[in-house]
Amino acid sequence: MADTKHSMKEAVEIQRAFEKQFCDNGLVGVGIGLNPQRDDLALNVFVSREKEAEKLPKTFDGLEVVVDVVGVIRAY
Repeated sequence: MADTKHSMKEAVEIQRAFEKQFCDNGLVGVGIGLNPQRDDLALNVFVSREKEAEKLPKTFDGLEVVVDVVGVIRAY
């Protein structure tokens, strides 16, 4: 992986804080990946509806927040 501005350890701590703060906003899942510029890590956030995505910040504690609207996820 390329050199990034944040370490994976920092990103995990930021991820946990994000999940704690936004857990009531319809999150389906939160992961860590590269930002669109591929020069730093980012939070990959999955929500079920567009209106939930609109409530989330574009950045959180220095990491970009990349939101995907994935719809309702059901286990089969």
